[in-house]
Amino acid sequence: MAKTNIVFSASSYDLWQFCPTKYDLSHLRRKALPTQQKPKPLDRGTIIHKAMEVYFNQLAEGVHFNDRVHNMLMKAKESAANVADSNIDMTEELPIITDALAHSCEFWRFEDEHLEILTVETPFDYILYEDDYVRIIISGKVDLLVNKPAMMGAAAYTNLPYDHKSTERNYPVDELNNQFQNYCVAAKSNYIIVNKIGLQKTLKPEEKFLRIPLSYDTEMLEEWKRDVVEDIVEHYLPAFVKNSFPKRRINCRKFNRLCEFYPVCKTSGQDSKRWKLETLYIDREPWDKYAEEDQEGAV
Repeated sequence: MAKTNIVFSASSYDLWQFCPTKYDLSHLRRKALPTQQKPKPLDRGTIIHKAMEVYFNQLAEGVHFNDRVHNMLMKAKESAANVADSNIDMTEELPIITDALAHSCEFWRFEDEHLEILTVETPFDYILYEDDYVRIIISGKVDLLVNKPAMMGAAAYTNLPYDHKSTERNYPVDELNNQFQNYCVAAKSNYIIVNKIGLQKTLKPEEKFLRIPLSYDTEMLEEWKRDVVEDIVEHYLPAFVKNSFPKRRINCRKFNRLCEFYPVCKTSGQDSKRWKLETLYIDREPWDKYAEEDQEGAV
């Protein structure tokens, strides 16, 4: 008997945990408002990831610092031009992004030139759980994977994943983030570096270009895997089989913003719900489990 394959990325799993109904409508049915725009951090994040991909690939190839910075900034400008549905003014924002990228690379130049680059923006899939009936597959794309030598009293690390994050404010890092633990499991690493690229104009480089190390012991990562498996087997599978995805009403309004599917959820009767879904919403592109849009800011 063929097994059922269930595929989640960190962000699609975040969306499921945020609200099963929103997961169904946005992820499974691929519906969106015609006027729905990507959030600003997502546009900035896409540009920065594309630019950093060029930088670290050329670092691995031995390209001179000045040349790889130049090529990185050209890629940032190209990516900004391709963000057609952006809700930010790139004429104003792009200089801030490129300035932050250039200064971040300058700030970390010495350390970066001692890294052994293993992979850059490389997709992965691994089997989290498997029995006679079901196979749970977790996917993603690690921004950067390196071997880091011992430097200035710090220990050496192998298979160390980096996750690039653009920031406007110095929020504390969420250590229980599904994405970080997913990366560690995929890389078989107990450590990850959150590479914060601050866009603030008033902070000093050492205040806005931060590489925050997170550590997860084996027991903690095993606990994360057990939690995800239990949630998917006991809650997601029954919901999927019955095609019944409950609302998580506590999340209908977050940060003083109503969920885009609120008009559907507050409608009584399945026929009326279907009518609103078909008339008020459009079809989104098919899900790319490796796409940046599905890895960051999905909820």
